[in-house]
Amino acid sequence: MRLSPGWVWLPAFTVLLQACGGAHRRGQYEFDSATTGCRTNPAYCAKVAGEEAVLPRTVRTFATAGSSAAAAVRILDAALKQRVRKALEECANKARTEVILANFGPRSPTPKECREQVRDEQGRTITRAMKLGNEMHRVALQCAEEKLNQLRPGGFSLEPTYLHDLDSAKTTWLSPAEVARIRQRGSLGELKGSLVPDVVLHAGDPARVEAVYDFKFPCADLTRQAAWRDYPPEHPYFRYDQGTMYRRAFKVDEPVMVQPWLGAGL
Repeated sequence: MRLSPGWVWLPAFTVLLQACGGAHRRGQYEFDSATTGCRTNPAYCAKVAGEEAVLPRTVRTFATAGSSAAAAVRILDAALKQRVRKALEECANKARTEVILANFGPRSPTPKECREQVRDEQGRTITRAMKLGNEMHRVALQCAEEKLNQLRPGGFSLEPTYLHDLDSAKTTWLSPAEVARIRQRGSLGELKGSLVPDVVLHAGDPARVEAVYDFKFPCADLTRQAAWRDYPPEHPYFRYDQGTMYRRAFKVDEPVMVQPWLGAGL
């Protein structure tokens, strides 16, 4: 079968992905993906300097498009990147709208409400910002899966896990099965310092990263542009922030933050 110049044949696969609840930086009332430490080591879910406790890791599964034979993955050009950005912006807006309407009606939560302590589905005490952030990420990722299956089937992953060694500068993708085995063995130290972006575009193989995106959901202030999260002193990437580590690990020009109404930015 002949393919148009914008397509190449690459091996197909189905990737399951995991998620972690939102994290809240004190004073900013922001909820987004939990810190890498929380995703990979329950000890990091305790309070750390400058942050409140983040949600223990929960598991959701998503599948990237593919088939038992092969999948055609579009070459990631500027036009496709723009379409992906627009799609993810729509997902961020959708997530914010649905979750806020369900919890507050037509108004936004106040800073005080964002800080309030509530119970999650497992009965754990968390901030309302964390709870809302977890709900927004769930909606946004489901939306992203639907849209990216149309725009780039077989060429994206949601919340994949990578290990990056600062000394060797080597980055290794861990399959969901590998992550599950590590957790079952209780060897969470093997995941210490892993990176788990919200959305990764790749060339049919999660190890061949082409673009990285993270959803950011401000709680009370929709006009403020979010900032990349700084890693706390206890973290292996202390002195760096998320954006810097994404650039170092994935060799992408710029990782992209996507937040409601302000869209995708660096």
